[in-house]
Amino acid sequence: MRILVVNGDCINKNSSANLCHMAYIRGMADNGYEVTVLSADGRDYKTDEQMKLPEGVENITIYGVSLYEKLSLKKTGGAGVTMIQKPSPSKSPEKKKRVSVKAAAKKALLSLYGVHGIYSTFVRKAMKFRDDRHYDYIISVSTPVTSHLIAGNLLRKKRVHADHWIQIWEDPWYSDAYGFNSRDKIYREEKRLLDMAEYVCYVSPLTLKKQQSIYPESASKMYWQPLPYYYKDEKEYPAQSEGNVYGYFGDYWPVARDLSPFYEAAKQEGITVNICGNPSNLFQPEENIHIYPRLNLNDLKKIEDQTNVLIFLCNRKGGQIPGKIYQYSASNKQILFILDGTEEEQAVLKEYFGAFERYVFCGNTKEEIIAAIRSIESGEPADVRIRCVEDFSPKEVMSRIIAGSAAL
Repeated sequence: MRILVVNGDCINKNSSANLCHMAYIRGMADNGYEVTVLSADGRDYKTDEQMKLPEGVENITIYGVSLYEKLSLKKTGGAGVTMIQKPSPSKSPEKKKRVSVKAAAKKALLSLYGVHGIYSTFVRKAMKFRDDRHYDYIISVSTPVTSHLIAGNLLRKKRVHADHWIQIWEDPWYSDAYGFNSRDKIYREEKRLLDMAEYVCYVSPLTLKKQQSIYPESASKMYWQPLPYYYKDEKEYPAQSEGNVYGYFGDYWPVARDLSPFYEAAKQEGITVNICGNPSNLFQPEENIHIYPRLNLNDLKKIEDQTNVLIFLCNRKGGQIPGKIYQYSASNKQILFILDGTEEEQAVLKEYFGAFERYVFCGNTKEEIIAAIRSIESGEPADVRIRCVEDFSPKEVMSRIIAGSAAL
């Protein structure tokens, strides 16, 4: 089977999205597919030598960095542009005013690029690509959603040829977890992209249901499969001599995730906790609770290696499942799975993930979290088996994505 993967960003840049994309590509390679990747040239980006495509995968790159992005890359040392603006810590009135003026200028400049922002430059350059080979599948992966626009345009203009096209959406666009994309122009563009698609794959049953209700005209072409894990962690992580070490790794902006019940429960129970992510000024450190901002991978790994109980916290709304649960599921660590969202959403998540007998579940209240912590501290819960969940392996997930499209 021959597959063309369209990735609208530099595939060698270390980001959570690219880790997912690499896992998908690894799954294709593990299944013996012949894979070609079309992505952005990385010459202006800060790339990571660990972000390597599997052996035998062809990588075709196109240079298409916008002027706005060039300026941002110089300022950030090639780290890239953050397209979603998260809430900021409190600032003085003078600083708030300066930040507000600067943000308004950036917003005005970005608006010149249209709904796809800085990626519009890459889209124009990518439309010069032509490939006369015939592919069984074109698979476009987002983020960025520009991947789907490029794939659709290339197919429409017959610059590439394929029997089938699958759009993989790791996150929806208009109904993102932070609510920053709830604008009519984004709704219309997402609808247009979905209308263009042959098949649309989401990574959560909750997202699937919500997207089918928002875009009913495309509901029949939608399905879902979980994200694949990036790597398998087979090390053993027994309790430390001083007791278990709990770790929450990731952002916890209150608009999307409410970490406060866990923090209060941890304080009361006196457990050792490392919290790494933003906003790092939301909670006060305690004797056994250590607070860190977002860390580079090397520093983060040192803390992760000391952790034997991972904290997974669901989003408050939107239906998206934070992708870290799939990577956590490839470890030999205990996982405290904190449910959130509506009662219906929590029931769906517990039914699906509960079938693996891998997680200690609780609701996102101080009382339920304390009960779960005490269960863990008293010894491994009887109905939990700590092992890698192979259902989330890249090979298995990719096989099901292909099979799922054929079944529609």
